[in-house]
Amino acid sequence: MVRIGDVWDRTVDVLRGRTAILMSIALMTLVLPGVVAGALGTVVPLSGAFVVAAPLIRLGALVLLVLGVLAMTAVASDPAVDRPQALRLAGQRLLPALGVLVALVIAAILLFVPAGVLFKLSGAVLNGAGSVDMSHAVSGYAAGAALLVFLAAILGLWLSARIVPLFGIIVNERRGFGALRRSLALTRGSTMKLIGVLILYFIITTVAMLAATSVVGVIARLLLGGDAPGGVVFVVAVVRALISAGATMVQSVFYARFYVAAVEREQRTVPLA
Repeated sequence: MVRIGDVWDRTVDVLRGRTAILMSIALMTLVLPGVVAGALGTVVPLSGAFVVAAPLIRLGALVLLVLGVLAMTAVASDPAVDRPQALRLAGQRLLPALGVLVALVIAAILLFVPAGVLFKLSGAVLNGAGSVDMSHAVSGYAAGAALLVFLAAILGLWLSARIVPLFGIIVNERRGFGALRRSLALTRGSTMKLIGVLILYFIITTVAMLAATSVVGVIARLLLGGDAPGGVVFVVAVVRALISAGATMVQSVFYARFYVAAVEREQRTVPLA
């Protein structure tokens, strides 16, 4: 079994020793694309050519996010890899990574399809504001839909824990869809601990994001005034991009170090011929 405490200690060592490389990758692939995407509809009006360009820009930001995570995984997995090598490796493994991610997104959507069907049959209505009108809903169908959503969320959390070393496998072992089965093998025996890490990571990141954006939003309103709501939203978007990039960097390094630890454990347990 991989010791999570040891993985975290190695994560801290990598973050301390390779800060400059990791931050430069995060700046290029996470922060700047996030800032550009955040400018759309705030300081840059969504009109004319930007109406067509906005979805493409956001899609490009997502692709750069995957590229950045792959590059940071390469840096955290091997101390001999520098930034140019990491970006080159990330570019080489980008298409396989995107293919696996698309498959995972489709699987996640399918998990919630049964709940959506029961929700529709219940007679509940989803309003435009995002609220749900349950006044005419059939209680049995509604309860069944809620139960299926809960079960799908639990299964999704379990799967998220089991694919923690996924990018490490894609980068270092040059696998495509076979990385999914390999990931399940490497996380065997560590699932519950990884679920705990994921929950803790989500709580810390969410609290930090809410606290920082709330404080920055108040300060931005005081400095820019109430006549510049777009500017306030943009400033908050920049702060959100910075926090998200930092959290993604820590997460990527932790996942990479878990992959390395799991492989080392596997090698120790392989019987000699």
